[in-house]
Amino acid sequence: MHSRLIVTSMLSALFLSLTGCSDPCNGHIESKVLYFKQAPQGQLVYANVLNDPSLGSQQTLMRDDKEYGTFPHVIIINDPQMKFKGLGTVCFDEFTKQPLPTDIDLREKDIPRISITK
Repeated sequence: MHSRLIVTSMLSALFLSLTGCSDPCNGHIESKVLYFKQAPQGQLVYANVLNDPSLGSQQTLMRDDKEYGTFPHVIIINDPQMKFKGLGTVCFDEFTKQPLPTDIDLREKDIPRISITK
């Protein structure tokens, strides 16, 4: 029984390591991906910035007309090539601020939109 518990614990640890609690960070600004949304070109990455409080704004996000959660430093990353698809974190050094689209959901008007350049 004891060895069965050890094997179960080891399998659980292996599963957690394979599912990736976080991805390797390739930049000085680290953000945790909250969810993805299809865009006319590519996708939008809704993320919470973890280590740069000047980037992002506190937001209560809605998905499917239900409250998803409140996060302190939310940004929306424009990802036309979908290179961040499936990642748990997005890390970067350089970005440009993007203008708000004309058809924006008014609940998202205060969320900074960026494109990552490096």
